[in-house]
Amino acid sequence: MLRNYQNNAVDQIEKINGNVMLQMPTGSGKTFTFCELAKRHFAENIQKVLIVVHRQELLQQAFLSLGERCFKIEKGIKVIPHDYDFYVAMVETLNRRIDKLPNFGLVIIDEAHIGNFRKLPFFDKVETKVVGVSATPVAEKPLAEYFHNLIMPTNIPYLIENKYLLNCEVYGFASDLVSKQKFKIKGGDFDEKQMEDFYSSEKMVKNVINAYWEKIAGKKTIIFNVNVNHNLAVFEAFKNEGLNVYLITGETPTAERKKAIQDFKESSDGIMCNVGVLTTGYDEPTVQAIVLNRATKSLPLYLQMIGRGSRLSENKEKFFVIDLGKNTTRHGFYDDFFDWETMFYKGSKKEKKGDKESASPIKECPSCGFLQHTRKIVCENCSHDFEEERQKQQQEEKEQKLFLLIKEKPINIPTDRLYQLAEERLWKPYAVLHKIAEHITNYQDKYKTIVTNEYSNSIAIEELEKWCKKYDKQNNKWHKEFIINLLDEKRRIKNPAGNSNVVQ
Repeated sequence: MLRNYQNNAVDQIEKINGNVMLQMPTGSGKTFTFCELAKRHFAENIQKVLIVVHRQELLQQAFLSLGERCFKIEKGIKVIPHDYDFYVAMVETLNRRIDKLPNFGLVIIDEAHIGNFRKLPFFDKVETKVVGVSATPVAEKPLAEYFHNLIMPTNIPYLIENKYLLNCEVYGFASDLVSKQKFKIKGGDFDEKQMEDFYSSEKMVKNVINAYWEKIAGKKTIIFNVNVNHNLAVFEAFKNEGLNVYLITGETPTAERKKAIQDFKESSDGIMCNVGVLTTGYDEPTVQAIVLNRATKSLPLYLQMIGRGSRLSENKEKFFVIDLGKNTTRHGFYDDFFDWETMFYKGSKKEKKGDKESASPIKECPSCGFLQHTRKIVCENCSHDFEEERQKQQQEEKEQKLFLLIKEKPINIPTDRLYQLAEERLWKPYAVLHKIAEHITNYQDKYKTIVTNEYSNSIAIEELEKWCKKYDKQNNKWHKEFIINLLDEKRRIKNPAGNSNVVQ
């Protein structure tokens, strides 16, 4: 049975005539959702459905889900029968057999942010609806050029709050070393050879071993390494420690790869060294720790790697991330807000020479390596006292209280749900803005002893920016004054007597 957000996703896609991109986070059940979409489409329209994937594991998963009326297009297949209801294939295998395919009413492309889907000939066919699926709908060329609509039925904070996914603790043990590196950019990511030289050094191999023993010893762990050579060096180092370690790469023979993955699955303390294999389409809920033993400029890769640890499992309350590449500082925490809508419609900008990395407000504790917001005056993990921050914040008691509140119970404006309701109930854009203002003032009223008008106004300005993008409005002075006036009006309604508990 579908979860509510999965059911909403299918319903929304069915209502749209054109091509659609479905964004769902890693671990939210994308495969289950798009297989259900395929079944419903065939049942209602009696049109053949094609599902395109990028991993052998996902090919088998989709094939088993769709049942005996599904044909698997695999290597070695020379004849494709036209009397099946569903077809599953990998992109390259499919592309070599385009002229043998039947006509499809629906084509579903998994991991649709990966560029090789552009080779497929379905986008210009009026009779074929194309649905892309991705946890990270971003590419250098805007994906909106291929998929004209974006649906985002859920997000990571919602999935964590509702016990569908787990959150993580993040530690960094190499910030001082990595920050000194000036890796060149090649093909949109850091230069592989430079990273191999750095991460394969004796110091960095010892670093990952020490991090394991200090923070995640005995936990089932996946280590993401730079390339084949680096992967082997790390594998040998862990093997020399007498640990239960496995190794796979994209070059590992199929049978050997399957055995390593099965042995790792059955172990309670296994360590899997891999490169370029377990980033997508791999689901092992018992994984307890993720080691990012590399740096990456790629937000999709970063989130895919961390997502391998987020599944629920018995006696597993959280998972651990060891970040040896300053990736958290570069991209933000796993459960942060990511503006997929803007990235979907505008694409990712290719970094120019001389561009500096944007840094998130995150620092590493010098005592335990725990990563946290730069405003923390005491480490959340080991209670280390950040003396410099303490001196800066002696006069900011209320602001610090507010920060702690936000950290524990962040303001949550359900804008995704509001926009969905607006479409279903034909609300006008400014009615949505009124609803957003109402949510903000409700939050302020709930925490009125410490939440200031100034803070509420800042949240409103952030939400206004999203609203302007959603409804193609100008984010100008008039709209900013409009929403602040809305807040003032709703505050007066909630507090007609000017209650002195409301912080001004």
